[in-house]
Formats: sequence, structure tokens, C-alpha cells
Amino acid sequence: MKDYLPYLAGALAGVLIALTISALLTLQGTPQLILFALLPAIGGEIFERVLQRRSDKL
Repeated sequence: MKDYLPYLAGALAGVLIALTISALLTLQGTPQLILFALLPAIGGEIFERVLQRRSDKL
């Protein structure tokens, strides 16, 4: 489970960003679904890669 923590943290950040964008732009329907599908996955992947690269440098 410990290996998934960076991904989960990034996914949570992606969800928070998606909520913010959705509220600011008042998105509904398909655009909102796409936003909530893509941002958590992308955020999780980016955060996981950043932490992995930092740990490889140490």
C-alpha cells in the first residue's frame, strides 16, 4: 500500500483541481465527466513520477 501513496496524493490533488475548475467554469455534463476522469489520473501519474525521479537522484 505504501507504494501507492504518491499516486493517491496526486489523484487527490487532481480531484481538488477538477472540483475548483468545475465550480469556476460551472461545467456540466460531458465536459465535467471528462475533467473528473482525466485530472485525477494525470495528477496521480505526474506526482508519482516527480517523487520517483527525486528518489532516484538521492
